[in-house]
Amino acid sequence: MYIVGIDGGGTKTVGCLITEGGEVLARAVGESTNYRKDQESLLISRILELVQTLMMQANLHQTRPDALAVCLSGLGQESSKQRVRLLLGDAFLSNWLVVDSDARAALQGAFAGESGIILVAGTGSIAFTRTPRGEFMRCGGWGYLLGDEGSGFDIGRNGVAAALKALDGRGRPTRLRKQLERFFGVERLDQAVPKIYAELAQRGDMAKLAPIVFEVAQQGDAVAAEIIRQAARDLAELVATLYARMQSETEVKLALMGNIFKQRDMLLPYMQAFWNETGAKIAVVEPRFPAEIGAALLALQSLGQPLEEKMLNRLEKTLKKVAVKG
Repeated sequence: MYIVGIDGGGTKTVGCLITEGGEVLARAVGESTNYRKDQESLLISRILELVQTLMMQANLHQTRPDALAVCLSGLGQESSKQRVRLLLGDAFLSNWLVVDSDARAALQGAFAGESGIILVAGTGSIAFTRTPRGEFMRCGGWGYLLGDEGSGFDIGRNGVAAALKALDGRGRPTRLRKQLERFFGVERLDQAVPKIYAELAQRGDMAKLAPIVFEVAQQGDAVAAEIIRQAARDLAELVATLYARMQSETEVKLALMGNIFKQRDMLLPYMQAFWNETGAKIAVVEPRFPAEIGAALLALQSLGQPLEEKMLNRLEKTLKKVAVKG
């Protein structure tokens, strides 16, 4: 049996092709496939293309996998999942179909079906858990207008806002102003404001400014350091809230995912301090599998196949041998 797992987001889509025995046959990357109602036909065509690419990479003659799990950003509501199931069913991409959110795939991959919390911080932010009782819970992830605290968008926007306050005289002086002026190629930061509204209004574009805030904070700038400290505590709060809702008295595993955690050395001390204050017992671990493998595991489980350790170990070994193409 051949199983395809797909993890789709706003930046890219990653897919994998595995066997029920745990052999990874192919991995590939495609264009973004986050769910938007006005781009449904484009989404389906991109998923179809990625599935075909994976089958061709593995030199398989059959055109469709036996099972397909499609896990996308933007599928937090059941109505959206049902809509994508309908669209994919009409396209008849597989004999067996699973549709869920990208967070669900990331959680499944991180702990291979076991209990734990994932904290995803990239352009946006969300925490997601599966309790020992099998319950699924989320915290955050409400988008840049209503949430996404500690995300790349949040950090980038707060950096620009702090620099503009310094320009006004309302805020403390900060090196962020000079660094952002250099980034935008202007003499004064206010000259970049029209460009920011015209070209950085999308949350992914604003998130590209987050590395500047981290860099300036590392240089000892107090204003930038405070932005990073607050972002870390906001992210830690997502985890602590889920920990409290889990009603756990023991240590809970946490996997960190997303580009923001490339700077985990700066963030984790503040996060750990917050957990100590709130009594949350958190152990940070590395995810066992990437989200696309998690998606494939969801498909296997939905078919009634248990995730035996022998199969998971084989997945780990063969995953190292197959690079992502595309």
